[in-house]
Amino acid sequence: MNAEGAWIVVGAGPAGAAAAGCLARTGRKVVVLDTGLSLEPEREQARLRMSTTPPERWRAEDVSLTSFSPSGSEGPNYKQLFGSDVAFRDDDVLEMRVDPRVGARPSYAVGGLSNVWGSGLLTYTREDLAGWPIGLEQLAEGYRAVLGFLPYAAEHDELAERYPLYRDPDGPLLRTRAGEEILARLRRRSSRLDAAGVAFGAPRLAVRVGHPAPTHGCVYCNHCLDGCPYGHIYSAAHTIGRLAEEGAIEYRPGLHVERIQEGPDGVTVQARSVGGGPGATLTAERVMLAAGVIPTTVILQASGLLPPRCEIRDSQALYLPFAWLGRVGRPGREPGHTLSQAALVVDDPAGVDRPVHVSLYTHSDGITQRVRREHPWIARTLGPGLERILRRLVVGICFFHSDDSDAVACSWDEHGRRVTLDPVPNPARRAAVSRFQRSLLRSLGGAGLVPLAPLAEVAPPGGGYHYGGSAPMRSQPTFGETDTLGRPAGARAIHVVDASCFPAVPGGSITLTAMANAHRIAAAVAAGAGARAGAGEPA
Repeated sequence: MNAEGAWIVVGAGPAGAAAAGCLARTGRKVVVLDTGLSLEPEREQARLRMSTTPPERWRAEDVSLTSFSPSGSEGPNYKQLFGSDVAFRDDDVLEMRVDPRVGARPSYAVGGLSNVWGSGLLTYTREDLAGWPIGLEQLAEGYRAVLGFLPYAAEHDELAERYPLYRDPDGPLLRTRAGEEILARLRRRSSRLDAAGVAFGAPRLAVRVGHPAPTHGCVYCNHCLDGCPYGHIYSAAHTIGRLAEEGAIEYRPGLHVERIQEGPDGVTVQARSVGGGPGATLTAERVMLAAGVIPTTVILQASGLLPPRCEIRDSQALYLPFAWLGRVGRPGREPGHTLSQAALVVDDPAGVDRPVHVSLYTHSDGITQRVRREHPWIARTLGPGLERILRRLVVGICFFHSDDSDAVACSWDEHGRRVTLDPVPNPARRAAVSRFQRSLLRSLGGAGLVPLAPLAEVAPPGGGYHYGGSAPMRSQPTFGETDTLGRPAGARAIHVVDASCFPAVPGGSITLTAMANAHRIAAAVAAGAGARAGAGEPA
């Protein structure tokens, strides 16, 4: 396959989309290699029919086919897209053995994990970047560039001082009745919350907002957690598809990249065909790895650029229910999206060592379905009363810094072509979670949000899908590390641009920063700005 003179981007997830778009704007010949699994034809046809009609006219069979299904699920945090497992389906190229205590999974779908993400867009702060070899100033242009093409449902509010918006948002989405009252109560207690180290505000979401709907924005159909039939929730597949249609990139799906090797004439990329067809060997001027943290890590290991066993750092998730002592609406009978309704950042020195980010979700049909799946005995015991109880619950998804989280060991066996994922316990994690929950009881109880600690569940490492750091950036990298342009030690034309190169994983949204960093690296390399990076080798 011919890729002469091309810059190859491996992967079509968020980081790959950001890097490919940046490179295309510089006039480079860009080829995106991707496994590219896609939705089953019958589900895609149902989604297309739904996307051209208002929700009240959807066919019942289409709604049933594209909604959450308890069958075929693999664990407590397994997410579906239109009722499909496509976002986490194996491509059958590698044998992957995953310990049951690990939640991390690769995504081989076009768009990667952005097909099933919560669409959060909060940036990192200077504090979050402590210990990184780059600063906020170097990420700022990436934030602005990425937010320039993402839908941006946000508002100027209390979070703006700590987390700059970087561009004027498109406007807010309508929240549920409970979501509005939660924010109102938090605002009435803002002075006390500030003293307790709790920042809060409306979530920033990569969701199209505008009028009229459905052409220009959210229709509030209550299917955010299943997948938006109208495509109003951003997926990297949107950017990849647009760039390919415009001829700005060449998109080649159906290829599982196995290894890369740098030589005097460029970088050789070896890939196997998904489905058993002929593989491919390509030579490119440069290669940017954005395959997702697990696939990127394995490619580097198979290529001799990482040790056969390395750790993936996780921002571990805690699923914490709150009893909501306030008014609730009736799901399906009021406008309001079903993604996060409020964002909290808990930075209480008495309770946490590093900031913990909390996304609050009010009741939705999607939450009810997941409770029925994961706790069938509770559903059977409570019967019709389950719905009434769940309307009074608010679910907080709390993300801890990787220093306070368990990790995942990724081991590569070249002879058996086998990848093994095992948990790496962190002795600090249990105490950090306990202190955090006590801190929340002190700060939020007066606002009518009472944390139900006995019902809390800590996701297995990787189960919240905010992980990275297997090839961390360093100012002076050694084997197993990368420089500030994502180049593994000793490499000149190979760049790791997804979250694999993060030195640590702070709590909170990871996707926007992964995209901004990928843009930063792509822009710097394309401009020839790497002449003095790392060990002083030319870009």
